[in-house]
Amino acid sequence: MNRDLLDAEVFWQEFDKVKDVLMDIDSLSDKEADKVLHDLDKKLKRYSKGLDFILGDLTKKGRTFTITANGDEEYFTFVEGLMEYAPEINLWKIQGYLPPEGNHQVMKYNGYTLRSWEMFFVPLVKEEDATKVGLRIGVKKYIAKDDFNICAYLLIEKMIGEYNATTLIEYFDVVALPDDYEEQHYIPLDNLPDYIAWVLKGLRVLANRQKKEK
Repeated sequence: MNRDLLDAEVFWQEFDKVKDVLMDIDSLSDKEADKVLHDLDKKLKRYSKGLDFILGDLTKKGRTFTITANGDEEYFTFVEGLMEYAPEINLWKIQGYLPPEGNHQVMKYNGYTLRSWEMFFVPLVKEEDATKVGLRIGVKKYIAKDDFNICAYLLIEKMIGEYNATTLIEYFDVVALPDDYEEQHYIPLDNLPDYIAWVLKGLRVLANRQKKEK
């Protein structure tokens, strides 16, 4: 192995060395905290350049430590490889991929703010490929800017999770909500998590059926 690279087990050994500092990182100066986070990020990049981590806020239950590939499926195997060796540590919740947070969410990105309860969607499904879905997002005050569209996608990812957003959504666009949106079968965006759960249930049924046919 390249000496500049770390394997999964070694990364978690490095994490273990600083876990107590990370748990109490709020007591450090900004400069000290930045150094701790930067050093750990450098070690994570030695495992895979496509991964980042997110350190959750301190609560009564401890902290979360989330490994993310930032929605890049090329690096999902590295997330899974790392999580295979993830330790169980008291007061730490270590998780792979940004988790689904459900409905009634807000996303802010580069000056734009979107609220799920003010938005709508239409599911777009290919009959020849039931394993993927398309989403058309309708926004009343739509702004035709890339950052606005990115903000909308990040909101979807927050609602249904990084893994589902990346592996299920094949087509995604954002449009101005038409006046006759109800006639065009637009659904409140807060119903999206339930829709995704329904899709996933259908995929499990399909997978089980295919196993039985074999």
